[in-house]
Amino acid sequence: MLFKENRISLTTSARRKPWFYSAQSIRTIAGIFLCLVVLNGFVEGDLSKDELIQTERKRLMSLSKNGDYWLFVQSTSPSFGQSREKNITTQLGQTVYLHCIVNNIGDKAVAWIRRHDLHLLTVGTVTYISDNRFSPVHVESTGDWSLQIKYPQLTDAGLYECQVSSDPKISFFVRLHVLEPIAEILGAHPLYVKTGTSINLTCVISDSPELPVFVFWYHNDRMINYDTERGMISLHKWGDDAAISTLYIRDAQPTDSGNYTCSPSNAEATGISVFFLNGEKQAAIQRDANTSQASSRSQWEVWKFILLSVSWKLLR
Repeated sequence: MLFKENRISLTTSARRKPWFYSAQSIRTIAGIFLCLVVLNGFVEGDLSKDELIQTERKRLMSLSKNGDYWLFVQSTSPSFGQSREKNITTQLGQTVYLHCIVNNIGDKAVAWIRRHDLHLLTVGTVTYISDNRFSPVHVESTGDWSLQIKYPQLTDAGLYECQVSSDPKISFFVRLHVLEPIAEILGAHPLYVKTGTSINLTCVISDSPELPVFVFWYHNDRMINYDTERGMISLHKWGDDAAISTLYIRDAQPTDSGNYTCSPSNAEATGISVFFLNGEKQAAIQRDANTSQASSRSQWEVWKFILLSVSWKLLR
């Protein structure tokens, strides 16, 4: 009985299935297979990526050989526009704009810097100076990033830098000139005229890039711009940085004598005295002569007193 049981046990062991037929073995084999598939795909992906990089590198190298590469770089990098003013002239107190046109700005920023003290004025559309005369002005359709300066003073003249925060940074420089207009009436001072002739006064406003808004003429304390019965007043540009205003009075009479003042809107007023020759000039000369004689007598009296004092001391 025992012998038969042992034989049956040996027979059962001999008919057992191979190890790779078990569920556990199948799962193990499937896992290894999947790992190999994933690893193979990963390696192939890397190889494909390297191949793409090499292909792109060869393409760029081929572009660089015929110059197209640099055209490609320039077309996608920030650059300054063609219409750029490097020198701007304005007059005292007149609002001025410094223009800076930037192409392909992308995500970069434009900053304005005052060069004489390296003060940061604006970045983009934000102002970084407490002086509210400075402010940025941006026009998107033109790519213009301008710096506005209200009521410019003589101390505002100098060099300004428009800087783009690219890598490397690029800069465009603008030099601002601020002029102070000066008014002057041409001719001899004072002016002597004859009765019945004309009075023709020319007031030149120099260092004035723009025409004055107005030029008022005064006879003594009365404005005469609207007295058109015997004369007229004109105003026109003269050259790039000057303006001329003329006052014309025909058939001048002694009542027209006195002080004439030219008062432009952008400069200090200036004046001239007008006299007539019918005795007034001679009287003025006589007054000057009398004053000179009185001065001479006064000096002689002083010397006379000094001599008498010295003589008196010597006699004592």
